[in-house]
Amino acid sequence: MNTKNSINESLEIIRRALEDEKNDTNKDLSSNILILNQKVNSDGTIKLLQKDDDINREINDIIDQKLTYLVENKIEKILDEKIPTLLKNYFDSK
Repeated sequence: MNTKNSINESLEIIRRALEDEKNDTNKDLSSNILILNQKVNSDGTIKLLQKDDDINREINDIIDQKLTYLVENKIEKILDEKIPTLLKNYFDSK
């Protein structure tokens, strides 16, 4: 399969998934997961994931990146904003 057909096929799969999501009346987030056997690299190339191990490794890498982002940025920000207030309330109540 040449690169253009591969890209078009990937885009078609994503388009169908997005259309299905719009038509889906169930708002359960656990059912809104789409796993493809293709990965678009940052340079625009597409890597076909042939084995379950490859797919699992890619999924785990993405989850690790997202969790790292959340912990380093979001939770840290929340703690920086909330801890002084919580400590003040705690010591004021003593």
